[in-house]
Amino acid sequence: MFEVAAARLTCGARLGLPRWVTTSQDTAAAALTSSHEKQRALLTLDLAGAHLTSGRLDGAFALVTRALETGVRYRSGRIIERARGLRRAYASPTPSRVVRDVDDRLHGIYL
Repeated sequence: MFEVAAARLTCGARLGLPRWVTTSQDTAAAALTSSHEKQRALLTLDLAGAHLTSGRLDGAFALVTRALETGVRYRSGRIIERARGLRRAYASPTPSRVVRDVDDRLHGIYL
C-alpha cells in the first residue's frame, strides 16, 4: 500500500501537483520512515520539490538539507544531483538563509 502512495507522491511532485502530493504524504509516511535510506532521501527530495512548487521555501530547503546529509554519507551522486536540480529550479536575487545553507553544502560536495 505504501509503495502506491510513494509512487503517487513522486508522480505528483514531478508533474507539479502539490495538492496531490500533500494528500498522498500521509499514506506515504511508511515509505518516508523506511530503513532504505537512499530511497527515503530520493522520496524526500520529491516531497521537497512539491513544497517548492507550492511556495513553501523553508520547508522545501529543509528537506533538501536532510536528503543531502544522506547523499553525502552514502556518496550518492544521484541524490546530490537531484538536490542540485531542485536548487537550480529556484531563482531569487536575495535567497533566504535556508537556501544559502543549501548552497554552502552543495558548494563543498565533490564526489
